[in-house]
Amino acid sequence: MIVSLNGEFDIESSQTLKEEVRKNLTSENSNIVIDLTKVSYVDSSGLGTLIALQKDARFNGGSLSIVGASEQIKRVMKMTNLDKLFDFYTSINEVVK
Repeated sequence: MIVSLNGEFDIESSQTLKEEVRKNLTSENSNIVIDLTKVSYVDSSGLGTLIALQKDARFNGGSLSIVGASEQIKRVMKMTNLDKLFDFYTSINEVVK
């Protein structure tokens, strides 16, 4: 499952994302790729959503990968030790390989 976000990943968009992904998450469709290439900002609720979806994916036998995180987003994830929880990629093609 590939999800591309655009703009700010905040309290408003994070709840919608969580609901949509959970509707489509199954044991056969449990690998989630979150494309942050066009995301300019992530707040704590966005980070919390990534953690929750990673947990959901693992429960179903999959994982959550992040594509295209900006240096600012990576810095925030490193400061909060979330960089150890996720796999980061530069492109969707890289994840698929």
